[in-house]
Amino acid sequence: MKVKRPISPVIATLLLILITISASILVYVWVTGYASSVTSAEAPQLQERIKIDTVSVTENNDEINVTIYVRNIGNVEINVTSGYIIDATTSEVVGSNTEEELKVAPGKVELFNVTITNELSPGRTYIAKVVTKNGVEATYSFTYSQS
Repeated sequence: MKVKRPISPVIATLLLILITISASILVYVWVTGYASSVTSAEAPQLQERIKIDTVSVTENNDEINVTIYVRNIGNVEINVTSGYIIDATTSEVVGSNTEEELKVAPGKVELFNVTITNELSPGRTYIAKVVTKNGVEATYSFTYSQS
């Protein structure tokens, strides 16, 4: 008849240490996840949410004016500080406005204008991009067609 021997004290101690370390890791992961969700609620750039509804293009002599309709879909007021028109094919910035600041209240739509001195090519795709003071971005792709 075989006699079963109990687990040696060294192995039992190692098992207890492994169980303790595993439990500590699980608690650490849970606490860091909880702490990051609490701090992100206080960061304004994470509450800012913007969307470009549409763009309109008007020509006036040698200038082309692109009006960007910016909607604030977040729950805090945003400050749009720059707008760009980018050629989608070449990634070249063809127009920008970094001089005006536009405040948009939650749920509202405001107009942000970008003036282009170059010509836009009919049938070509462009990207309108706006950026807030805290770095939140929104883009909108459109194809230019002459009226």
